[in-house]
Amino acid sequence: MKPIVVFNPHAWNSRVNVELEVGGIRPETSLVDNEGRPVPFQTVQSLAAANGRYRLSFMADLPPLGYRVYKLITGASAARPAGEPIKAGDTYMENGRYRLEFDPDTGWIRSLRDKKLDHEVFKGPAARPDVIEDRSDTWSHDVRYFDKVLDTFKAVSVRRIEHGPVKSVIRVVSEYGRSRLIQDFAMYPDRDQIDVRVTVDWRETFKMLKLVFPVNVIFSKQTYEIPYGTIEREHNGEEEPGQSWVDMTGIIQSSNKVYGLSLMNDAKYSYSIRNRELALTVLRSPIYAHHVPYEPDPDGEYSYIDQGIQRFSYSLLPHEGSWERAGTVRRAAELNCGPIAVIETYHEGPLPQADSYLSVDCDNIVVSAVKRAEDNDDLIIRCYETERRATTAEIRLPKWNRTIRAAFGPCEIKTFRVPRDERAPVRETNLLEWDEEETE
Repeated sequence: MKPIVVFNPHAWNSRVNVELEVGGIRPETSLVDNEGRPVPFQTVQSLAAANGRYRLSFMADLPPLGYRVYKLITGASAARPAGEPIKAGDTYMENGRYRLEFDPDTGWIRSLRDKKLDHEVFKGPAARPDVIEDRSDTWSHDVRYFDKVLDTFKAVSVRRIEHGPVKSVIRVVSEYGRSRLIQDFAMYPDRDQIDVRVTVDWRETFKMLKLVFPVNVIFSKQTYEIPYGTIEREHNGEEEPGQSWVDMTGIIQSSNKVYGLSLMNDAKYSYSIRNRELALTVLRSPIYAHHVPYEPDPDGEYSYIDQGIQRFSYSLLPHEGSWERAGTVRRAAELNCGPIAVIETYHEGPLPQADSYLSVDCDNIVVSAVKRAEDNDDLIIRCYETERRATTAEIRLPKWNRTIRAAFGPCEIKTFRVPRDERAPVRETNLLEWDEEETE
């Protein structure tokens, strides 16, 4: 038996895909949870190119800010769960809610249909890798738009590379000039979001790469994540900063239903929206540290930024109703801070097979930090409100025998100091963990 401890860094119940490198998997190997229930899994390509190495993939159900122990068991009595894969071929994938199709010639998304509402999420080719002229300096001084499309990446291969009870994956390999783009699109049987792993090998200069998604709604509202909150901006094509997600929600013209798309990512922080086309800025390649009004020598040798290989992930979350109802904030947090999986040894110990250390009873309150105090053994907890509405929440710490009841204003940040001594009251403090009461 090989135990796998999976820790959830978020203060809510989380169902997420876990992948880790393991060895010794055989045809009779099974995976069970802490109560001995079989868990569907599949093996995917290992990071190591060696015989006997595997990468295990499964969906983990994790308690709030806690852990669960899963166990790989090999033996004749091991029960292998018979999870059913979704329908998938080289150019399509389909689960209970969505059907995703690719154009084999271009590699772009040809269709993403919401089967429940009979609605096309996109009004044209999506995940379109546009190459845009960018002759500005490193900081793009006095440039508001990047809209001169020179060309697009073209597919050289579209094929299914993974297929099992956990997920199916279609890999799209595209090329432009001397550059190469790989996008692995993953669809799951029981999740509404599509996860994409991207590898780009960029060898161009004075050009920008954007991934473009034309969203099929009218009268849209554009919401960007900013530190500890959100901001709504116009869809005027300007390059705008954002953090781990941006959302475009509007009306389906044929039914007047509210519908939208959240685009989440773990490494890119610039977006543009124009003519209902939502675009993620992947990279740009001006001269390194070029500052106007300096004019580069046409025959000079320079270093250009964003050259070579880079990797990141993004997710598409189509949703009926608002981004708040879709849980965009939590999904983006799970993408940016994934589960932590550790292969353990089987041994005796005092801890249970699953446990939780902190939870919050309101979906719109996010715990962003839990740490030991700088000056003693107190606990510091930082939370903030995510949906711009006043909320009264309970923050529970069962191991400390504490329940914190607090009223949050819209987008309010609160930081609490929890004394180790249960008799001492919990106090609200500031970001520096300092207040007047502590100095008296």
